[in-house]
Amino acid sequence: MLALALGLGLRALASLLPVPGVWGLDTLRVWPRGQAIAVLLLGAAGFVPAVARALEHAMDAAGALAGRAGIYLDAALGLGVGLALYRLPDPVRWVGDLSTRVGQLVLDAPIGKVFPQAAPLDRWINIMIPRRIMAPGTDVNVALHFVGAFVGGLFAVAALSYLRATGAARGAFVALVALVFGGGYMLHFAGYDKFGPLLVGIALAAYGVMRLAREGRGAWAVGAGVVVCLLSHRSGYAVLPAAAWALVQGFRRPTGTRARIEALAAGAAIVATAAVMLPRALHLLDTIDRVQNLTPPPLAHAPAATRALADAATRGGDALNLLFFLAPLWLAGVAAAWLARPVPAPKVEPAQAPPPTGAPAEAPARAESPARNGAPRFSLAPVALLAILPEAAILLVARGAQGVMRDWDMHVGAALVITLASAAALLAAWRGRGEGGSLAPVLTTALASALALWGTQVSAPRQLARIQLLLSNRAVWSDAAWARAHDFLGVRALQAQRYEEAIRELQAAAAVAPNPRFFFQIGLAQRGLERSDLARASFEKAQALDHRLADAWVGFALLAFDDRDWHRVIACAESALVIAPHRRDAKEMRDNARRALDAGL
Repeated sequence: MLALALGLGLRALASLLPVPGVWGLDTLRVWPRGQAIAVLLLGAAGFVPAVARALEHAMDAAGALAGRAGIYLDAALGLGVGLALYRLPDPVRWVGDLSTRVGQLVLDAPIGKVFPQAAPLDRWINIMIPRRIMAPGTDVNVALHFVGAFVGGLFAVAALSYLRATGAARGAFVALVALVFGGGYMLHFAGYDKFGPLLVGIALAAYGVMRLAREGRGAWAVGAGVVVCLLSHRSGYAVLPAAAWALVQGFRRPTGTRARIEALAAGAAIVATAAVMLPRALHLLDTIDRVQNLTPPPLAHAPAATRALADAATRGGDALNLLFFLAPLWLAGVAAAWLARPVPAPKVEPAQAPPPTGAPAEAPARAESPARNGAPRFSLAPVALLAILPEAAILLVARGAQGVMRDWDMHVGAALVITLASAAALLAAWRGRGEGGSLAPVLTTALASALALWGTQVSAPRQLARIQLLLSNRAVWSDAAWARAHDFLGVRALQAQRYEEAIRELQAAAAVAPNPRFFFQIGLAQRGLERSDLARASFEKAQALDHRLADAWVGFALLAFDDRDWHRVIACAESALVIAPHRRDAKEMRDNARRALDAGL
């Protein structure tokens, strides 16, 4: 209860007061003050005894109904989650490399060139399938929303299966559903599904581990889930230690020969997949992660010790922000894990007096099987520890090149592992010490944090206001991340034909990182304002920075198109296609110019 109240109190403080450096908590900062207070009051309602009693009575009834419905309800909820995700798309596309993926799909650029780091399952689900959906003329955003929503529905079913495997029932089941579905990683399914397959794999593996511990079956789910993780992203290797421990324990305590064979088969599938994917993972670690995601930000003219301390403080603060943003109730999970720890029972001396004469002899006690008393066949504490430690290391060490406030998507796997472990810890604490009135606060605080996240996500004005709020603290942004953020805003303004705003944002980006593409986009904005000379100067600047840049030739072709100089349009477009044969815009300009020449225009 204290941990839940502390988390809600910190969120209220960060959302209502100008507290710097707490972007994981100030999720209501850009909301109107009245609405923000209403959301916070919703979170606090579960702590009011009268409200909590009414809520827990309703939760108990709903949980009982869910227990009777079983898998049919899980399928219906999965469908409902998928439909909700499809109806709640991300209108800004700020997170991760979503805007790049949209551009790659629109331009039909080679996958290996634009996304060489994409794992096989990510490439197939999030690039190849959207291309198939787009083939009949479907909009790229609709295709991405459909894929993300479908994978999100699968994740919902896997997560519900995990909660059922833990033995959660009645009100506890409802509270834990809110906990798991209230995580910030759910935003990831709303039109951007890069790590969606990884989340499904983690949930499936967790379901298998829980079944293996409680029933002696489920090794197939562990194997399938880990294989999905490995094929989805290189960070999937983080789940290997926990899965290996669980499979070994399941093999040592089988329910029969079939279970032992299942554990061996699951282990073999994991080893084979890990061996096949390892060379690629090591290559990406050396060529991409070491440069982009593992390099500390430079601190000029600072001693090595100062740089190390500053970097450690920055990474620790980033990790805490990520936890509060992606796993809002993680503090409650830590408290529950402490309460659920095994406590040695006090020694009781056996009575020395013999039983009264004629009393019936007490029957020898029979040890109940785990299936009968609900106790796991092996301890889940080592599994949880082995699952959390590698993910915690990723939280502390890895940092996206665009800044952790934008590249939070690379940490959704860690957040899900911590959330699933928190759910199991809460359930264990409730079993061992009683629910203690904490079911309702878990529900209301999870709902409040989810509402804060989704209310900002689906509103373009709120999300853009939040981006500006994040950019107001220049000190936490590296030059490269700062440039990419302003580039994003500039491109968005350019697409909305707000050309002056686009020039201002792109010039801010070019001031710290003179990328030739920035000057190309400035030229497009100048052309939109009918400033041909300034546009040509920007395109020439881009070409001077990179002679192999197709963008500059596309810009020259556009200016020639404005002058109706069809021969020059064809020449410039052909020059662009020599460098980048996939450029659809260059092909269209060349073909239109040829038709204009044929028509004698």
